[in-house]
Amino acid sequence: MIFITLLGILVSLLIIVLTVEFIPATPQGKTAKYLNQAAGLAETNHLPSWRKALSPLEKPVSEYSPKRLLRKTTSNLYWSQFNGKWSNWTAIQLTTARIVCSLIGFIIGGLFFETVVLALVSSLVAFQLPVTSLNTDARKTRRRFQRELPEFIQLFAAQMAAGVSMEEALRRSSQSEGSVAKWMRMVLNKTQGRSILEQLQKESEASCLPDLISMSTQLKFIRRGTAQQALLAQLADRIAADYVGQADQRAEKVSGELVIPMVLFYFLPFLASLIAIIGYPVVEGLL
Repeated sequence: MIFITLLGILVSLLIIVLTVEFIPATPQGKTAKYLNQAAGLAETNHLPSWRKALSPLEKPVSEYSPKRLLRKTTSNLYWSQFNGKWSNWTAIQLTTARIVCSLIGFIIGGLFFETVVLALVSSLVAFQLPVTSLNTDARKTRRRFQRELPEFIQLFAAQMAAGVSMEEALRRSSQSEGSVAKWMRMVLNKTQGRSILEQLQKESEASCLPDLISMSTQLKFIRRGTAQQALLAQLADRIAADYVGQADQRAEKVSGELVIPMVLFYFLPFLASLIAIIGYPVVEGLL
């Protein structure tokens, strides 16, 4: 009875939100860019019928979703799409699909388990499941990019030492192998007569990667100053040191998180086996 009541409340809230929000209006505010991106992709790309059916929900999702969640999803989509996956998706579309999956998981969990707690657990699992592969792929791509970035900057500094301009040095460095060179080729293809450094700054902000944003900002100052090679070497060393520091922090975090699984799956079974071996003769003697 509690589950039916809760389900009725959720359906009523969904109907109210759709009734209020399903009114055409010009998007404004911070969420406008997310909604405009979603609308643009819906118009220019052939989407499956189930994704088109979710498009009316994108407006209320864009307004009421936490901005931190949208920024994180946008960053992960950027790096996953850079790796050739999750094409034609935006943060709003993916968040909408996650919410719908969560509602479906709640209903299915309630019908199978008939308890609100397990229904909520099913809803949480269904909400997180669509982005599991996205987050993993984006994290691997981002870390590989950060690992290769110092080497690319050193190559770029070597090209600058040959006496060429900064733009030409970037073009030559982009012909090398690796994810950073691939990303730089993408930036150069999007330049289209604009300043390379401005396009570099724009793409760095879209990536939400602090190292890239710092590099693009410092390149503007390095271009105007002297001792460019020394400054580029310092920039490469700093980015490499930041990557090593982040790797050490991840290693320490993983080692701390492994303590509980080791106790549960190794120490406790070993202790139980030891007690059984030692205690069985004693108990048998008493009986």
